[in-house]
Amino acid sequence: MVIVLLLVVVPPVGIWLAWRSGWRGRGKTAAMGLSALWCVALVVSDPPEEKAAGDAEMAVAEIGDDKGADLLEVPDYTGQNLATAIASAAAHGYPAVSHDATDADARQVVDGNWTVCFQNPGPGTTISPGGEIDFAVVRRESPCPPADGLAVVYPRMPSVTEMTFGEALGLLADHALTGVEARSAYRDVALPSHPGAWTVCFQSPGAGEEVTEPEEVAVRLSVAEPGVECPAFDRARLIPEPDPEPVPMPEPAPMPVPVPVPEAALEPTAVSGGSGEPAGSGGLAYYPNCDAVRAAGQAPLYRGEPGYRSGLDRDGDGVACET
Repeated sequence: MVIVLLLVVVPPVGIWLAWRSGWRGRGKTAAMGLSALWCVALVVSDPPEEKAAGDAEMAVAEIGDDKGADLLEVPDYTGQNLATAIASAAAHGYPAVSHDATDADARQVVDGNWTVCFQNPGPGTTISPGGEIDFAVVRRESPCPPADGLAVVYPRMPSVTEMTFGEALGLLADHALTGVEARSAYRDVALPSHPGAWTVCFQSPGAGEEVTEPEEVAVRLSVAEPGVECPAFDRARLIPEPDPEPVPMPEPAPMPVPVPVPEAALEPTAVSGGSGEPAGSGGLAYYPNCDAVRAAGQAPLYRGEPGYRSGLDRDGDGVACET
């Protein structure tokens, strides 16, 4: 029975034992032939190795399908605040890092002060959960550079003169310029509450000026009413002021008419003193005015001298009729 079992389970060993056994010739030959046929059938059929390989390939294919099912499409984070983008990426299972998108290579200390310009992997690509996203960012008030790692090219103030105020507002908004103020180009013309159809005559900042912080720039547009030409200069008058009326000049005051002085008055009048002597000899003298003093050759007169009196000493310094 052992030989028969071996002929079925392990044909080579069973055939060898049957050949060495004491079986009769015809039975031995039949058993060995059947065992040989069984052995050939086992060889011709699929070997276990190939079957195992096939199973392995199927398992790999199934794993690949499962991995593909886990891949997720990366959202578009460009234009978002860095703090918001990092939180959103984390919610989708992506860790995130960031770097300065400009050539300054600045650090991002406060994520809320930065804006995403570029991302790697880009929007729409697929990565497995846990894949890292790198955000290229700029400061919140700065525009994005042309490409990651390049210097920022700041916008320039567009020309809005000759546009309507409404058209100018739209163009300026496209350049992130929202602080716009309108005023009348004529200082004697009131500005309506909605000057959208008025024409822009003057602008500040001027066309072509570099705008480094669009959100902080105050744009002033001077506008004129439709159908009215712009003035030669800002804040001119539409209706010129009338010429002022001439002020009459006051008539000149009449010149005083000189009164001739009699020659007798120019002569010194001697007043006798206590001794009866004339002024020239040490007595008192009286002069009606300084001309008489000078005509008498006595100028100047000092206090205490004959003829000196306070009426002739105008400044009261003790000297009358100074020469």
